Amino acid sequence: MAKEQIKVSEVKRTRQKGGTVVTVDEFLSLKRPKGDLILKVGREQVSVTSLDRIYWPDEKLTKFDLLSFYLHVADRIMPFLQDRPAILQRYPRGIKAPMFFQQDLDSAPEFIKTARLTNQEGRQLDYGVYSTTASLLHFVTLGTIEQHPWHSTLKRLDKPDWIAIDLDPKSAPWENVLQVALVVKEVADEVGLQAFPKTSGSSGIHIYVPLKPANEYDKVAEFARLFATEVAQRAPKIATVERTIAKRKSTQVYVDWMQNARGKTLASVFGARAKPGATVSMPLTWKQVEKGVKIQDFTITNVPELLEKKGDPWAEFFKSRQTLSLK
Repeated sequence: MAKEQIKVSEVKRTRQKGGTVVTVDEFLSLKRPKGDLILKVGREQVSVTSLDRIYWPDEKLTKFDLLSFYLHVADRIMPFLQDRPAILQRYPRGIKAPMFFQQDLDSAPEFIKTARLTNQEGRQLDYGVYSTTASLLHFVTLGTIEQHPWHSTLKRLDKPDWIAIDLDPKSAPWENVLQVALVVKEVADEVGLQAFPKTSGSSGIHIYVPLKPANEYDKVAEFARLFATEVAQRAPKIATVERTIAKRKSTQVYVDWMQNARGKTLASVFGARAKPGATVSMPLTWKQVEKGVKIQDFTITNVPELLEKKGDPWAEFFKSRQTLSLK
């Protein structure tokens, strides 16, 4: 596969609206603000609008609450977003209103990095690219509750720097998800790979394997297929690689390896989810998996404090990049 040449993006550049400018500290000290503000983040100024808009009706959590959460975890989430194209899932009216996907930007402020890339259907699209905390906050203020970065950066666009395995339970019990996750760890340990688990924030568990960006997507995906197949073969009563839901047993967790294709994404670690409870895709230790961690344990209201108290289980993720042994 020939290396893609990233073309110059032709996104229309918009001017930021005027208004009251506040610093990050001033913003975080506000009590349920309304309307719009200009948030100064580093050298950039981000127009944050409709701060009192309800995003999670049952929990009465607002866009301001979401922006505040991302500011608290910015230093932790940005390494997993930096220099990666974004697939925006926009919920401009909250989680109970219609959502839409946006990959092709038609306009953006000057500080938003963009890249013209070819998608899976062969179309050229102007992707937004995560570059700074300000870029993340701009996407959030558009209604992007969840963050879905590519598995590769612009510098190595065709070479992912992690493998992602999605353990999707559908109707299978949560206990089975935890057990399958431990089988994933067992297989990873045997082939000499360090794996990092996280809650999906939705219904399952994601397991990432950090990689040196040395292999193209098709080779990494083939490794992921073989890996997932081995997991399913070791625990056939509770794990499967069968895509068709009707062909799965109700006890089986789907070991989904197919998200490793170019342009596919999963919800980012430390990212909020557009789900009841305002859950977060939370990094875990394997001991937490063994003890029976739950999705609902982690929300945008408690994660910042939990990270401060207990630390970051994925702190060494990018220092743990590995090389796959491919034939």
